[in-house]
Amino acid sequence: MQNIEIALSILEENITSIRTVTEWADKMGYSDRKKFSRAFRTHFGYRPKEAFQETRVKKIQDYFQQFPEEKNYYIAVEFGFADDQGLNKFLKRHTGLTPTELRKRLVKKASQKG
Repeated sequence: MQNIEIALSILEENITSIRTVTEWADKMGYSDRKKFSRAFRTHFGYRPKEAFQETRVKKIQDYFQQFPEEKNYYIAVEFGFADDQGLNKFLKRHTGLTPTELRKRLVKKASQKG
């Protein structure tokens, strides 16, 4: 069992292969997701599901910025969604934007900086 303090770095490094909090707990060496969740919440002060969703959104945004022309379907598969509709629902729920809207906003913001 790995030290809970490195949980976030493990997640960030493996976000495209970790699909659920249970898989994250397994990667950390926890046989019981609930024990992982308790340890995570005690250490960080919030639920691992929240960290998982925030990290996933951030990594998807980074991917959009790095590959602005990439098809939504490919990004969906890369991040473990069944299809682009899964990606669409996830982003809509967590950002209020569709993948296309989010990509346009990120590209526009990047062009204003540079």
